[in-house]
Amino acid sequence: MSLGIRKLVLVSITIIAVVMAVMTGIAYAQANALDPTFETAYFGWFWNPAARMWNPYTPQNYVGWPIFTYMPLADYSDPTSQWWPVLAENWTVFPQNHTLIIYLRRGLYWFNGSATIPFTAWDVYAEFYIGVKAFRWFYPYLTPQNADKDIIVINNYTISIHFDYWSPTAWYWILVQTISTPWPVWRGIVEVLKSMNASQALRFGQVNITEFNPPYWGLSPYYLVSIGPTYATLKLVPPNLLSKWDEILPFHTWQYYPEVVLWNNPGPSSVYAAILKGESVYIEWIAFSLPKYIQGINSTPGFGWFAIPDLSIFGISIPDYYPFNIPQVRQAFLYIINRSEAAAAWGPPWLTYPVWINVPAPAPNVAPGLYLTFPESIRSIVINYTVNWTYAAQLLESAGLHYKNGQWYLPNGTPLTLTLYASSNMVNWITQAQIAALRLSEFGIPTKIITLEPGTYSTQVSSCQLPAVVDWFFAGSNKGGYNSLWVSYDVEFTMTHPAVYTVYCNAPGQVTPFAYPVVQDNHIVGWYCKPYTTDLPVPNSTIIWCVNSTFGYINLTNWYNAMRTAIPGSREYEELIKILFSWYEYYVPGVEISVASITAAYPKSVADADWIKACLPYTNPKYTEVAYNLMHQWAQLGIMAELNNILVLGGFAPQGVVPPLAEAIINGSLWTRYPRYAAFIGLPTPDPELQACVASYFHTTYTPVTTTTTTTTTTTTTTTTTTTTAVTTAVSTVTSTATVTSTVTTTAVSTTTTATTVTVTKPVISTTLVIGIVVIVVVVAAVAAIIALRRR
Repeated sequence: MSLGIRKLVLVSITIIAVVMAVMTGIAYAQANALDPTFETAYFGWFWNPAARMWNPYTPQNYVGWPIFTYMPLADYSDPTSQWWPVLAENWTVFPQNHTLIIYLRRGLYWFNGSATIPFTAWDVYAEFYIGVKAFRWFYPYLTPQNADKDIIVINNYTISIHFDYWSPTAWYWILVQTISTPWPVWRGIVEVLKSMNASQALRFGQVNITEFNPPYWGLSPYYLVSIGPTYATLKLVPPNLLSKWDEILPFHTWQYYPEVVLWNNPGPSSVYAAILKGESVYIEWIAFSLPKYIQGINSTPGFGWFAIPDLSIFGISIPDYYPFNIPQVRQAFLYIINRSEAAAAWGPPWLTYPVWINVPAPAPNVAPGLYLTFPESIRSIVINYTVNWTYAAQLLESAGLHYKNGQWYLPNGTPLTLTLYASSNMVNWITQAQIAALRLSEFGIPTKIITLEPGTYSTQVSSCQLPAVVDWFFAGSNKGGYNSLWVSYDVEFTMTHPAVYTVYCNAPGQVTPFAYPVVQDNHIVGWYCKPYTTDLPVPNSTIIWCVNSTFGYINLTNWYNAMRTAIPGSREYEELIKILFSWYEYYVPGVEISVASITAAYPKSVADADWIKACLPYTNPKYTEVAYNLMHQWAQLGIMAELNNILVLGGFAPQGVVPPLAEAIINGSLWTRYPRYAAFIGLPTPDPELQACVASYFHTTYTPVTTTTTTTTTTTTTTTTTTTTAVTTAVSTVTSTATVTSTVTTTAVSTTTTATTVTVTKPVISTTLVIGIVVIVVVVAAVAAIIALRRR
């Protein structure tokens, strides 16, 4: 061991001593005792008793998943592009000064089951300071060399973050960050980092911080009681701590599920077997899109189920070498492959949806309400393709290819063939791609699929070694419409979308041919070119240049930089999306094939969602946004997915109970008292038709909302002043502590009242219900990959 490394290790040991010394001032409380149990299980979490589970800087930690006892500064709804403040009470954005100032809530506490620590700005400071300086979080927007001056605590409940490189949406990622670093635990690490330059901090982070094993402290309505290889148990925090969370998330339903037991499940088959036995199991997982599972669930008394399109689009990419670098050759593929046939190879059309458009957006046949949020100027150029082998042949012939005896040939007589690469574990994609390959071969382009071991595939596709793949075109946190699709577009040419990335990274200089389509009656009748140079502050403003009136080139890197700088909804944003869609249709990075479903099976006696299916169908454009918020667990950035659907948003409750959201719709208080929440969830205006539907479902009457309300749809204040805000660094001493008495008396009364008129004026259930020991199982597939897509 070198002297330098030995010194770093010794510092790490010192940090632990500092942490333990600081923690001696923590206030301790009595043990908790809750009776009813809500048990939720996961598929395949990694278990190691020596793992640094509560260290957010260690790759295999439990902060993000599966232990959902941490909260973000704010929650962002992809479907509505609206915010809901959580740990932050408010925030102000200063674009001219590249600064975000966050004002935090008072009265929140970290809890470990027996003690509390006050939540302050220093906890947030530790999270971001360590992440930026030692791990290069949010680079290039925040840089490690400037962390000491960019991240500043103004007072115990206010923090300022200055961005070295500004983007209109970079600060969004700050607000949705989960905070998991109580200051007394992490203060020692911060103080050591302050004496280091950026290079030293990076090394210290990789060598020392990742090895730090902090104790557990939760910051949410739930806290961890125990954890092991098979089970982890969570309970609601004591009432005097929970009351603040009740205030922050007023439509919660955690009152029905005071204890949660996480089950590390071996796989979906075991959960499915439990359902068939009649056990109270709630499961939400994309793998349950298999028809055999749905058939079994439908025949099980007491269970309901729903399916909602995930929106992430899979397909096959097209190589960038000759002759595939000729636009007409690429366009021909759009008319050869039957997407409906390919999608049906894996599941029926209500579980696996064919995608007939070829742009990165929610398809009109999949999520019409989200597709319609795009301006007409963009929708007018989006083609719904159909199979047309005659036209496909004409396109290939126009590129100089010729057909003979069932085979297409290049001008020099070389047969045209195609090889696709896939990860061997993606059976659903491979199954559909095999149908596409079969049809391409029948058309005269012999196509084969080579499967690679997942690790090999990932390495090779990320290093641009694979010319064409079977993978995502449109993935990650993209569960919204026009104004929130920046979430996907600002990682358009990255490994978030491998099928597009292979084209991008193999294109010489990331430059490809380009033209805008001329569209009439859903047909492309011609192409045109016009130059585009952006006024946005990017390194190179030239995005499109023209050779003639019908043909030009696009620099994809310049487009990418501009997209990350554009304000959602602005003129530049609209034009950049139109450019991207035109590129997809002209140069055709590949053929989009299908969208899978997120499905859920639920025991109605425990968590009934039938009223949502009945009154808020996602197929109705008016309700698409709210349906995604309530039924798709990854529709929001910020709050852990496991909390959203059942415990936070107010849509789920045991059968026989009117859920908080349903009650607020019926009595109108959703709009009269909670207009901000109404806008956040996707019901911004009073809806008598919806009120009537929900009231009818619950066999009651509704109170019409006759007043017009003004909705506040954001907590962000933006100013264009160029005056630099003076910031004073506060002393990092947190002196307030609180003693928590965790004795809780739970009274369960077996009375359910049935009212003919709902008259309560706040979204709190007026009935009480006996809830015995219940088991709710949430199985999440490919969780690590999904979280990686969301937390970039």
